[in-house]
Amino acid sequence: MKKIHYYSGVFLSIFIVLHFTNHLFSLISPERHIEIMELVRPLYQNIIIEPLLFLSCIVQIVAGVSLVKHKRKNVANGFDRLHIYSGIYLGFFLLVHPTAILAGRYYFNVDTNFWFGAMVVNISPLYFFYVPYYFLGIFSFFTHVACIHRKRVTQLEWKVNADQHAKIILGIGVIVGLLILAGFTNFFQGLTIPDEYQNLLG
Repeated sequence: MKKIHYYSGVFLSIFIVLHFTNHLFSLISPERHIEIMELVRPLYQNIIIEPLLFLSCIVQIVAGVSLVKHKRKNVANGFDRLHIYSGIYLGFFLLVHPTAILAGRYYFNVDTNFWFGAMVVNISPLYFFYVPYYFLGIFSFFTHVACIHRKRVTQLEWKVNADQHAKIILGIGVIVGLLILAGFTNFFQGLTIPDEYQNLLG
């Protein structure tokens, strides 16, 4: 179970890094974000990769629950706690976010592009929930990676400061989370959402 969780996580992480990179282009403009998304979508939105991505989400949730139960009994430090807490939040995020994407695509019949994500972080009162929801989703990913990296470095006895490495990754997570939210909110000044997407909210 642990190996399945690890390798499905590596596969999913490759997509997540690509996804975050795409999101960072929103700092230039929504149009640039959509342009890059259209360019990279064929890489993952196909009959082979996309089902594997959704399957990986399910594996992460199911295997993660089992691993959390085991790891709770062997908590040795703060990083172990962060590993558990970030895993729990990621499990929640990997359940809700793909479900929302599928609902947008097949129930609401809209393109789940930049505007689908941006609408909930630009419209009151939704942004009071969705801004921290998205930030914690991004930060939890980097936190999980930081904890795994720290553990690997310690196990392999590399002559580096494992804690310092983990803290640097955590810092990158904070920066990436804030930058993506800045891009999706016009640097926190707000964006005008197209009617097609505003209408989804009634």
